Amino acid sequence: MPPYLVIGVGAGIAGAILFLTGGFGSPLLGIPLFFAALPVFLAGLGWGAVAAGIAALTGFLILTTASSFSAGIVFLVADGLAPAWLSYLALLHNAPEAKKQLTPAEQARLARKSVDLHPQEESAEDDTAHETEWYPPGALIVWTAFVGASVLVVAGLSTMLMGVDGGLEGSLHLLLADELLEGRAIESSLQEMGLSADPERILDLTALALPAFGILVWSLITLGSMWLAQFILVRADQNLRPMPDLAQIELPGFLMGLLGGALVLSFIPGSVAPLGGAITIALFVPYFLLGLAVIHAISRGLAARIAVLAVFYVLPITTGWLIVPVGLVGLLEPWTQLRTRFARAEAPLGEEKD
Repeated sequence: MPPYLVIGVGAGIAGAILFLTGGFGSPLLGIPLFFAALPVFLAGLGWGAVAAGIAALTGFLILTTASSFSAGIVFLVADGLAPAWLSYLALLHNAPEAKKQLTPAEQARLARKSVDLHPQEESAEDDTAHETEWYPPGALIVWTAFVGASVLVVAGLSTMLMGVDGGLEGSLHLLLADELLEGRAIESSLQEMGLSADPERILDLTALALPAFGILVWSLITLGSMWLAQFILVRADQNLRPMPDLAQIELPGFLMGLLGGALVLSFIPGSVAPLGGAITIALFVPYFLLGLAVIHAISRGLAARIAVLAVFYVLPITTGWLIVPVGLVGLLEPWTQLRTRFARAEAPLGEEKD
């Protein structure tokens, strides 16, 4: 039996088990849910995208049987197919002609181990020309944003075609009303906090913010799982590609235009506005990560670097407000070039860094 098949099935079983912890009803016991994509990434980045695809399908079948079809679909899209696609992209590289008859996973493994498949008479210049270039991490981040935005667009269009009043926001309002309003969950929470507010208004705000919040959390968790999987594989010497330098990520210029277009949609009255706002958040995530890369570069010369980085990693998780200023730093990076400026300032005289 091929190793990638065994690994794929095992990863799918592990992912399904982690996904099922979300139904325990306890926040603490539900934490493993956030790592449901990790086994799929381990299979994909360690044994190829086919293994990740097998893991996605295995997890879907298990969850459809053990839980429900909707749970299986959510896992398949969010924790299965998306990691499989990102794994496939991550293993792309400029494979020399001699390697092109191999599978992508075999090409990646040979490239990682620097196996020389070229004739001995090739010159040093030819070897340089065949130096492996891996799919850039910045492009992987952008693809993650595209996947999240695509899911939002499909969900929004589906609810509109179904005739749901208010589109995606309206459908969420209907889904949450039974539990939050009729179950008096909002009123109970307000009384515990000693606050007085209209429960219906809070429900409206929840339905409005939930898509944007959900896609933000999913994007960060997915990228975090991908990084963690690569970290584990590198330590186990099972990685197909080398660990990327996230501090040097670059984003394509067209992303800013798409972000601006989504922002304009968020101001259009009606059911389009919430969808546009959620897509804006999805496309803003890459700039938040670029902002973190800038902060990494700036902090290299600080004595309290670990403490500074801890603040910028912990506060966005605990409060959320720091995401905006860090993202603005990333938005301005193409013009400010802060990483380049600090690299040159730190370089010895006559040895400026590129």
